[in-house]
Amino acid sequence: MSELKKEVAEYDDFVLLDIEEQYSMLPYKTLAFFKAAYALFDSEFYVKADDDIYLRPDRLSLLLAKERSHSQTYIGCMKKGPVFTDPKLKWFEPKGHMLGSEYFLHAYGPIYALSADVVSSLVALRNNSFRMFSNEDVTIGAWMLAMNVNHENEKALCQPECTTSSIAVWDIPKCSGLCEPEKKLLELHQKEVCSKSPTMEPDE
Repeated sequence: MSELKKEVAEYDDFVLLDIEEQYSMLPYKTLAFFKAAYALFDSEFYVKADDDIYLRPDRLSLLLAKERSHSQTYIGCMKKGPVFTDPKLKWFEPKGHMLGSEYFLHAYGPIYALSADVVSSLVALRNNSFRMFSNEDVTIGAWMLAMNVNHENEKALCQPECTTSSIAVWDIPKCSGLCEPEKKLLELHQKEVCSKSPTMEPDE
């Protein structure tokens, strides 16, 4: 932590949140992140991205820059699926009885974006007015379901391999991110299609 604080002091490239670092606290951490980002930066979109995905920020910026008719937008690789009620499973949901047998439409957790209007609504609410589920992506999805947001399904955010149009690459659905990310990130970056392909696909 001392090394991290030194880097922050020198480069101001991290935001340190005063929150306990453990998996069960991810929904609280995510909300704290959006509130901090909104206070620090004036942006049209705020992106939550895990550090174990291979990301093309240039393509992400083009995606976010598209004109949209709906000011409240939730962009991600959308999914539905069974609610895990077995405590032995990784994504067990203790409050599963509130959700039924299948999750509502929501974005995978490794990367998604919320428009400024959506984040401003989250910032305005008190922390104890939100229902928190065990899984962060489900929690965010539940909040989006309660708000009048436009769900934008973008498959380029959840590609298993680099392509000329992929934005985020990770080992879907085997891992929530890249399996063995320290090794895989380097391997992907050495591939020309991952790191050197043009931002936009060339015209035919």
